[in-house]
Amino acid sequence: MSKSHTIRTAEIICVGTELLMGQVINSNANFLASELVSLGISSYRQITIGDNMQRLREQILASAKRSDLVVITGGLGPTSDDITMEAAAEVAGKQLELHDPSYEHIKQYYRRICRNMPQNNIKQAMIPPESIVFINKNGTAPGAMFLCNASTEDDPVHQSYLVLLPGPPSEMRPMFLEQVRPFLEKHNSARFRTEFVRLYGIGESAAEERVKDLIDAQTNPTIAPYASEGECLFRITQRIESENEADLISPIVDTFKERFGDYIYEIGGRSLKEVVFDLLFERKMTLSFAESCTAGMASSEFVDVPGSSKVLMGSIVAYDNNVKEQLLGVTADVLTDMGSVSRECAEQMAEGCRKLLNTDIAVSITGIAGPTAYGTNKPVGLVYLAISDKNGTEVSEINLSGNRMRVRRVSVLHAFNMIRKRLQ
Repeated sequence: MSKSHTIRTAEIICVGTELLMGQVINSNANFLASELVSLGISSYRQITIGDNMQRLREQILASAKRSDLVVITGGLGPTSDDITMEAAAEVAGKQLELHDPSYEHIKQYYRRICRNMPQNNIKQAMIPPESIVFINKNGTAPGAMFLCNASTEDDPVHQSYLVLLPGPPSEMRPMFLEQVRPFLEKHNSARFRTEFVRLYGIGESAAEERVKDLIDAQTNPTIAPYASEGECLFRITQRIESENEADLISPIVDTFKERFGDYIYEIGGRSLKEVVFDLLFERKMTLSFAESCTAGMASSEFVDVPGSSKVLMGSIVAYDNNVKEQLLGVTADVLTDMGSVSRECAEQMAEGCRKLLNTDIAVSITGIAGPTAYGTNKPVGLVYLAISDKNGTEVSEINLSGNRMRVRRVSVLHAFNMIRKRLQ
């Protein structure tokens, strides 16, 4: 394959009927799109297609005609519905032949796990000749790359690279990073550097308004706002033509810092809960939660962070008022006069949790997640949170819209943000 074949555009095809049926979350497209952007390759389409030979062939050919690179994940297994290699080879006009190193790798894989190799696994070693073959260090299905003639009226000699990768992310990601990416780096002189500015506590519209002048005037770098539940982020991307090109992102980031202040919780890739973990770990501080309406969601989210056991001591799900009173020490007067959804209750929950679990910081969450308020005149979406440490207890009131799950999720994010602001 010629090094002069420059790759500027790409399409991503994810194969699998299970993806179309919603049985498996498609995380491959997100990963690949991000990697291609960092390589200076523009990804114009992401397509999900089922295990149908005719439709898959048609899609591969259409994508190849439109782009320099087609990355295809999934459908490289040993069963009859794994048709990606065959479909791609037919589109490229190539035969499948036994690739001896891949065949030997598959046999060794089964020897390592002390099992006999099923005969249908031979199918995974059938690859077009003259392909670049990618070893699968985490499974049996090798990947492959080969050129496909995909002429169009505008470009009668157009060719496109077809890159075939296994579907499981645990196999696909390391294969791409270790074997595919180095090849692609040689075929595109341009690079992109991307930085993320992550904010909490300000809506997308309000955030965008603060930097509207920068967005309107953007050329290089580009600025793109994104929003998710309770959070907002900006992606700042600089196209880099040479290694000596000046850093154009840092001045933009400095402007964001000036305009957003402590709304910014991260410049980079960490999530809010990861930032909170790092702050606590660096200070050798411990954390506990007392949860009512979130019912353990805050602690569940937090333990997704590797190493969280070094920080999180425990969590109390105090859904019933008796538990609030008996375990957390919320007084009967507060529960009777102010109610379980009140500033006073949140305050006593946090203080009681901190005392009971002997932690440096405790955070409580109590609110009305909905869909109804069940015997109170307080509105659905009303949530009180409290954070308690040796310097005292602070209570926050928020009023959220949306369904029950959204109220609970955003409440958890707000709890994390309270910890972040307390420590920074």
